[in-house]
Amino acid sequence: MLGQGIRLAFLLLLLPCLAQAADDLSRKFTIYRDNYGVPHIVGETEEAVFFGYGYAQAEDHLEKMMLQYRDAQGRLSEIRGRDALGSDVLRYIPYEYRWGGDYLQRLLHTEKDAVDNRKEIPPGVYKLLSAFAAGVNGYIRRNRARIPDWITPISAEDVEALQRSNYLRFYSVGDALTKLHETAYKFQLLGSNQFAIAPAKSADGRIIHVEHVHMPWANRFQNYEAHLMVPGKLDVAGISWFGSPFFLAGFNDRITWSITWNRPNIADIYQEKINPQNDLEYLYDNSWRPIRVEQETFRVKGPRGMESVTLPMYYTHHGPLVEFDRANHLAYSVKLPKAHSVTYSAGLLLIMRARNLAEFQAALAHQWVLRWNFLYSDSRNIYWVHNAAVAQRAPGFDWTRPVPGWTSATEWGPYLPFESNPQFLNPASGFLQNCNNPPWVATRNSGLDPQTLPAYYLEHAIPKHAGEEVLNARGELLLRTLSQSRKFSLDEMKALALDTYVLPADEIVPLLELAYSGKNYFPDPRIPRALQILKSWNHRSAPDSVAYTYIHFWGKAYQDLFSEDSFERFIGYSRHSINLHDPAEQFRARAAFTEALDRMQKQFGKTEVPWGEVNVVSRRGIFPMDGTGLYDVLHPDDGPEQPDGRIFDNDGWGHVMVVEEADASGGSPKQVWSLLPYGESEDPRSPHFNDQAKLHSRRQLKRFWFTPQEILAHTEHIEGDRTRIRSLPQSANR
Repeated sequence: MLGQGIRLAFLLLLLPCLAQAADDLSRKFTIYRDNYGVPHIVGETEEAVFFGYGYAQAEDHLEKMMLQYRDAQGRLSEIRGRDALGSDVLRYIPYEYRWGGDYLQRLLHTEKDAVDNRKEIPPGVYKLLSAFAAGVNGYIRRNRARIPDWITPISAEDVEALQRSNYLRFYSVGDALTKLHETAYKFQLLGSNQFAIAPAKSADGRIIHVEHVHMPWANRFQNYEAHLMVPGKLDVAGISWFGSPFFLAGFNDRITWSITWNRPNIADIYQEKINPQNDLEYLYDNSWRPIRVEQETFRVKGPRGMESVTLPMYYTHHGPLVEFDRANHLAYSVKLPKAHSVTYSAGLLLIMRARNLAEFQAALAHQWVLRWNFLYSDSRNIYWVHNAAVAQRAPGFDWTRPVPGWTSATEWGPYLPFESNPQFLNPASGFLQNCNNPPWVATRNSGLDPQTLPAYYLEHAIPKHAGEEVLNARGELLLRTLSQSRKFSLDEMKALALDTYVLPADEIVPLLELAYSGKNYFPDPRIPRALQILKSWNHRSAPDSVAYTYIHFWGKAYQDLFSEDSFERFIGYSRHSINLHDPAEQFRARAAFTEALDRMQKQFGKTEVPWGEVNVVSRRGIFPMDGTGLYDVLHPDDGPEQPDGRIFDNDGWGHVMVVEEADASGGSPKQVWSLLPYGESEDPRSPHFNDQAKLHSRRQLKRFWFTPQEILAHTEHIEGDRTRIRSLPQSANR
């Protein structure tokens, strides 16, 4: 990694040139802010529009995005202190979905590889990374007097390092470390939803595509929505993570795509035998090899100012060592897919530029985007792929656990070709869906035999005769709903996007009714009234729903009284096998219900509590929410419980999008609705700090304005040449 002094000197030398280039680009873009603060950026060139995007992100989220760059550089401890340093004992930080801190970033060479391998970044991509960085730097320069001193200019390498950080530390290291300590780390529920219907299942004959990205609302995976336009070259909108210029999910004038989390087996842990006579040697094919040692010095903010801490880092040819068992002369290294790659940005840019199915598939076939389920649609097609860069492995080893590192027999082979990933195009069922479930349930009667997948393809072994029992509650609800032999209207698809049906309630409510069917079970006068409310409930969470509040507190009490695993039976597919007539089941149900009522009485002074008084968003105001994170509903809202019993949501939907594609004849244009649950701005003084939180509370989506006419009709603020948008095609159909 470049020393900080060298890095600063390097940037100082470049600043005059960068400033001149920035001045040139700053005259070639315009930002049109719509009535929800979404930037629609028009540029004369792609470099100009990405400069504008960097500038716009900095306007709304400068400090948060700059913390992400410091994190990727392995320098967050300069701001946050020792807690951000981490150490050679890696720990998981649940809400931030990340392992370790600065130590891990340096161990993975997150920024070092971006610097050392920058010539491997495609030149056109490097120009856009540089332009985006210049836009951020331009905002910093213009506002230097009023922003924190720790915020310093960034480079193209910093932007690519952030992309590497998101893939390596979250998407790969986590997978590997769970093989080392499967029960030691409790991950938060990872989720997202995607579904689409073909013309044959659509009431107006147009494809409808729905995306829900489930991500936290206040950390490094917070989303930002934007629209980038270059006349004749680019017309694309979607969501980026703070600090990234490229869209994870979105649409252009021809296609739409969305992502969900998947579970391919893309990273491994190797058990290394250490020489008892020399703990800096490891065994490989009957000979001892040296362990490579690197020293990294960190500047750490402390009570007496900045301190220096130097830590060793160890590597075998498999990768970095992440754990040592010195008593048994063992160590564990982690092998990550394409660990030194600097083409993550290039992969996302190719997707954004794709204008048809062949170009979209070609973009993924590079395997620069290492994982995610992708759902694609255009005016004629729906397509889904379990995208993954999975290395070929030898049989005879358990690739779900640490494998022997002392033999060449466990070395990876080539990556499986993209064509071998499970994928479906225009299925006979007329729909595709994924809610983080395995590929063979992406549609009804998919025809995919899971046993045809290589044994090492998924993180967990594939059971024989695997079928719909692998579905979670979200996937089960979508598969059941979309399999109906009928057509769906646009309004019905929007309603499904916002759906809060609590599928586990189909078992829980009857269980409670049976549990109290005997006369001797009514010593508590609160129970008959509660059962009456539950009996008339529609099994959906809603702000005015008292019944759902009962079920929520019942679930929390059940977990605490018995066990989390026992409660999980009601959420998973296994709930269908629960014997509701079992006296033991009924006893536990009654015990949990009594405890739930007691807790509600203690916390709220009553037991008839509408869900909207419990589940809220606090964002310059208190807004009731209808979703829930407890029962795996399509629309989750979740967050930390407060001392008064309320839940302050800060997780769930990170973004939602509903797209109705243009009709195949071109007579009707694409229409898009979307929502960021927290708003586009992080400035509490901005109206866009909570305007979308208000919509979220009212179960409303906003239109995403896409054509020049729509944008101009809903623009509230313009930065740059006001007439620039006139250079774009004015036809509504484009």
